[in-house]
Amino acid sequence: MFASIRLKLAVLNAVVILFVLLALSSLLYVHMRFRLYYDADEFISAAESRIASLHDLSAAMAAGGPDPAQDETTTYLFWDARGELIGQMPNRSFPDALAARFKQADGEDALRTLMANGHTYRAYNYPNLALEPRAIAEIGIVRNLDDARSTLRALRMDIYAAAAAGVAISFPLGLFLAGRALVPIRRSWEKETRFVADASHELRTPIAIVQAQTELLLRVPGHTIEREAGQINVILKESRRMSRLVNDLLTLARSDSDRLLLRPADFELDVLARELASRFRLLAATKRVAIRCDTDAPVRIRGDEERVRQLLAILLDNALKYTPPDGRIALTVRRQASFAVIGVADTGCGIAKEDLPRVFDRFYRGDKARSRAEGGTGLGLSIAEWIAKAHGGAITIASEPGEGTVVEVRLRAHARHGSPG
Repeated sequence: MFASIRLKLAVLNAVVILFVLLALSSLLYVHMRFRLYYDADEFISAAESRIASLHDLSAAMAAGGPDPAQDETTTYLFWDARGELIGQMPNRSFPDALAARFKQADGEDALRTLMANGHTYRAYNYPNLALEPRAIAEIGIVRNLDDARSTLRALRMDIYAAAAAGVAISFPLGLFLAGRALVPIRRSWEKETRFVADASHELRTPIAIVQAQTELLLRVPGHTIEREAGQINVILKESRRMSRLVNDLLTLARSDSDRLLLRPADFELDVLARELASRFRLLAATKRVAIRCDTDAPVRIRGDEERVRQLLAILLDNALKYTPPDGRIALTVRRQASFAVIGVADTGCGIAKEDLPRVFDRFYRGDKARSRAEGGTGLGLSIAEWIAKAHGGAITIASEPGEGTVVEVRLRAHARHGSPG
């Protein structure tokens, strides 16, 4: 699948690269042509000013040489009232038949470009109203553009060469760019595929158990509920496990698609932490685990209280699962500059170093057998990480096998009125 997509992207990239190259080359050519013609027009304007400064053209016409203020590519043509050519400067610059082509026709623009005998000229004609001798009725200024044409021809050849090189390199370059563009897509696809496979695997076990227990119940329809309470309890337990898993999957799916919106409001994080610690003490008492809660007061933040509650519950639940009897869990909330810092430390079994980099991966569990026995799905820390990031914060974990685990969450705090920060 990715091979065909890469080929299509390579072709598309090659077309785009060629289009951009041709567009830039065309703009360069048009700009260069404009500049060369603009410079020629500036020379013609200067020549007109030069002629106007003479007041009497007799001496200039008699000299017959080129205008000392212009180069030899500029020629002046003079016509009488009958349209007859009466002089050129320099003399004999053009044959009479060619010079006649530069005579302005009725309705023709005064400034124009002409092609004659394989040469290109820029010509400008205007009536003689102030100069002597009065026999000159019209003056023409002609500038040879062969140098400009040569420059444009060389530029066109360079553009053709660049286009040929572009054709040669566009597809390999497009293939390379397509490959680079597909890297995050491939990773996302592989992650999504692994996610779906893991979710299917996690759901398959409770579904199989529910199905098996239900079939056993149907084999003995005459048994009472009291007699089959054990099997019914298994079905209920696995159903609850599937419900938790589906809810977690839905949460992560919505967070990935940015459809899970937060409902921000101001609330006291320290009050919430003490409330949850009190609730978990009841569960911890059954395992002879002590939970201590130490908070600054007040620690006010702005965020989604239910999501932050979910984050704290995930961290306390994980700590309780992996802390042995007579162990300790410490929940702390403190203010640190513009952040509220939540800490959950336990004296549990800890996390192996090779597992630490992957603890936030979905469905990843270092001790899979024990996690499944404890009812874990491997999604809790992924959800906790999303909640922390959604509140502009971060979550980190430090752990040593046999020495316990410390989880730290930093959330942006909200200052109380009149308090610094």
